[in-house]
Amino acid sequence: MHADHATFLAALETKHHVTVTFFHAKAGGERVVTCAPLDFGPLRGAHDARPRYQLWDVGAKRPPFNVTILPGDLRSIAQLETTFDPAAIIRWDFKPNAWSHPRDWGQFS
Repeated sequence: MHADHATFLAALETKHHVTVTFFHAKAGGERVVTCAPLDFGPLRGAHDARPRYQLWDVGAKRPPFNVTILPGDLRSIAQLETTFDPAAIIRWDFKPNAWSHPRDWGQFS
């Protein structure tokens, strides 16, 4: 886990946006993006079961909107004052209790 893990979880539980700074291998350097925190845990269906920070890039112009970051690649997480509505993000066939980290997001819990 990263030193800012508690910040990530607090933002997830209160539905606050975060700014994340992380190393992006494809870009060959650091990226800074504003995201909605989604979960922390292994990616479903992935061969690599290492836990990741899973976020939704709110500024992305086209898919993929999801951002997954290994704790070792994460530089920082800062909680913002703005909030998000999970219903505006979750557009897939959501299955209740699918998250690794529990939360109270109503129908998207």
